Amino acid sequence: MVLEEVVDPQTIENLINQISNLTTFIQALGGVIVIYLVFNIINIIISRKKNKELNKINENLEQIKELLRKKNK
Repeated sequence: MVLEEVVDPQTIENLINQISNLTTFIQALGGVIVIYLVFNIINIIISRKKNKELNKINENLEQIKELLRKKNK
């Protein structure tokens, strides 16, 4: 009885609802962060593959240049 007089049950219910909303927001934010990380990991993997292909193309280009130089001499 004394506790009910000190703390209003409606106030406790409002506090619980606010905490519930906060936890829902934090969970949603966590989901967005996980999706962002997965997207960036996939992007890094694709970038590495593209860089490897570009390096191969550059090596082949250097070989072609060298062959053309030898042919023109």
